[in-house]
Amino acid sequence: MEEPTLKEKVDILYETNRPKTKKMRMPGKGKVSKSRQKKGYMTIVRIDDNKNIAFERQKMDEGAYRLKQGSYHTSNEQAIYSYKGKPLVFQATKKLNPWNPLGGDNQTYGQKLIMARMIGDTIKVKAKGASIIVIVAVIAAIIFGINYFSGGA
Repeated sequence: MEEPTLKEKVDILYETNRPKTKKMRMPGKGKVSKSRQKKGYMTIVRIDDNKNIAFERQKMDEGAYRLKQGSYHTSNEQAIYSYKGKPLVFQATKKLNPWNPLGGDNQTYGQKLIMARMIGDTIKVKAKGASIIVIVAVIAAIIFGINYFSGGA
């Protein structure tokens, strides 16, 4: 039998030591089957006031649905997203309409903070000559002070 070459051995070792990446899995409470999808069910990502997230599956009736906590909400086509071919809605509990991350106004309120951060992250070149001038000035002041207080001419 032929023994594998060194390159083949390295390839085998590299493939076995490669870390496995896990894909996001939908919790069971939020999964919608094909039959339920045909009946009008969809996955709702409920965003509570304390920033907790829970998944639910609810039936949309004429554009409205009821969450398990008892609140009623409404939706339109622009707010319905797709996860693996199934409808998905991001719903904040204190809002009547779902959250649409792609919609909304232009978010210019954060531009000043972003620009300040970008300026702070730039590489600053220090002036080497400035520190030498300060040192020479301090030494000259010390010599002048010694000469003045010792009664020199």
